[in-house]
Amino acid sequence: MDAKISRELDWLETAIDEFAETSIRGGEYWRASYTDEDRAAVEMLTGWYTERGFKAYTDEVGNLYGRLEGKESGVILTGSHRDTVKHDGKYGGALGLLSAVAAVTGLHQELGQPVKTVEIVATVEEEGSRFISSYTGSRAIAGKLKPEHLEEEDAQGITLKQAMEDAGYYKGSLPEPRRDIERFVELSAEQGSVMEKSLKKVGLVQSIVGLEVGSITIHGEQNHAGTTPMSMRKDPVPYAAQIIASLTKWANSRNDRVVVTFGNVQVQPGKPNIIADSVTITFDIRSTNESLLSEARSILQEFRNSAGPGFSVDYKIAAYDAPADMDLDGILAMRDIAAEHNMKYMRIDSGAGHDAQIVADCFPTNMIFVSSEKGIAHSPLEYTSREDLEEGYILLREYLRTLAWGK
Repeated sequence: MDAKISRELDWLETAIDEFAETSIRGGEYWRASYTDEDRAAVEMLTGWYTERGFKAYTDEVGNLYGRLEGKESGVILTGSHRDTVKHDGKYGGALGLLSAVAAVTGLHQELGQPVKTVEIVATVEEEGSRFISSYTGSRAIAGKLKPEHLEEEDAQGITLKQAMEDAGYYKGSLPEPRRDIERFVELSAEQGSVMEKSLKKVGLVQSIVGLEVGSITIHGEQNHAGTTPMSMRKDPVPYAAQIIASLTKWANSRNDRVVVTFGNVQVQPGKPNIIADSVTITFDIRSTNESLLSEARSILQEFRNSAGPGFSVDYKIAAYDAPADMDLDGILAMRDIAAEHNMKYMRIDSGAGHDAQIVADCFPTNMIFVSSEKGIAHSPLEYTSREDLEEGYILLREYLRTLAWGK
């Protein structure tokens, strides 16, 4: 391996460990947006940006940028998100974000000022770490974040607007959509085991699944568990179970082209001797096929409309993101780089959502995947070895060289 690449990977491994220290809350990894942990991460990243000669700045929603000025107009954007879900691991967005820092730093030291300006972005609230709709930072970049979205509340009833204000970002207006970006490139662990089982080191992402995230609340009638005959009950729990079972059966019949997850079930008042007053279930539905997402919506709406006497159903969509195709010209360019360097690569679809999905219809966007051991993600056990990272990192570096330095 080239000595400079080895040094950059040395720094990257150390930086991932150091960055992870900012996310420890109550003994576990969790960097929710607009929190003390997030503030510590921003301070660390700002230090790394400035000591490498990048101009550090934030926008009105809290995206943190490191800007390396180019000789010509136009911006090549790279990076990833900085937030983590609760009980997460070290890698997640940090892997792509810090890989971008290492690669741009190395290219700057090797080649000097780029032709195109390069910006490294640490986006805020991609994971839904605090607000279920997710992608706050990339929506703002794309001009898709609207004032009404700022009224969404977290689990403590704090609105997105208040959280951004308390963190010192929001001053009364949202940032203007970015019109100067020529391409966005994001590196990530696959968050699955397809590459590992295929013995591939690099994934050229072709498309990213669309997803619909929301909740269903079934209201029934609270009553005594012992004195109310089964025939007289208005118990919302069995109806919730029917929804879960039916949609799961439907997804299983679609040959792995769609996935459905019910991640949280809340029963109120949640006592063993009380027939519930209400049940709220969250759903996460994903597919690269828009028609399957539409079919799932129809099933959920039918359950809402067909609730029997004594029941009512609230159906809320927290976020909907259409499937997104990555830029074909970029895929072909990365394929040529991968082939030139004898990389073990494959073309792959992403089953997880990414910032790249949100901005892909605004400017050309590409993603690079590296392997995650056993496909584990969103867990303290997630791990990408240096060996699994190396080829993807080199591909990111070489692609950025072509895009921003023209060499």
